[in-house]
Amino acid sequence: MTQRADEIKPRDADEAVLLSYFTLLMKRDLEGFEALWHDDAVQDIPFLPEGFGKFVTSAFNGKAEIMAHYRAAFANRRDHVFWIDETWRTDKPGWLIVEAHARSLVGETGKVYENSYVCFFEVRAGKLARLKEYVNPLAFMKAFQGGFEAQR
Repeated sequence: MTQRADEIKPRDADEAVLLSYFTLLMKRDLEGFEALWHDDAVQDIPFLPEGFGKFVTSAFNGKAEIMAHYRAAFANRRDHVFWIDETWRTDKPGWLIVEAHARSLVGETGKVYENSYVCFFEVRAGKLARLKEYVNPLAFMKAFQGGFEAQR
């Protein structure tokens, strides 16, 4: 059953971490969001949108790179909501898979951003160690095109 991320009660500590990933972005609480990540965390984005250069790369290595991206991407984001469609456990300790979708308004372009996600999370010692985020790059390009020139 699809639910807003901020309305789900986590079943355990690892699920609480991954739900915090979504809910802290919804609140635009980037200080709390930064505290979720290990210093050596990695975020992989296998399906890259074209034309965004350094703003969206195939991997952000380390908390500093991850946060530089999110600070830019969320500086003027409004009304961001994530809905969790499904969460799967794996045989690997600390690994969870989430299917989600989201909607927000991108302040820099004035466009609505709607996308679907499949995210592979690795939680280690209560923090995010790795995120592999599969997202539709065409939806991203549609909403973000014309903004973020300084970050490219």
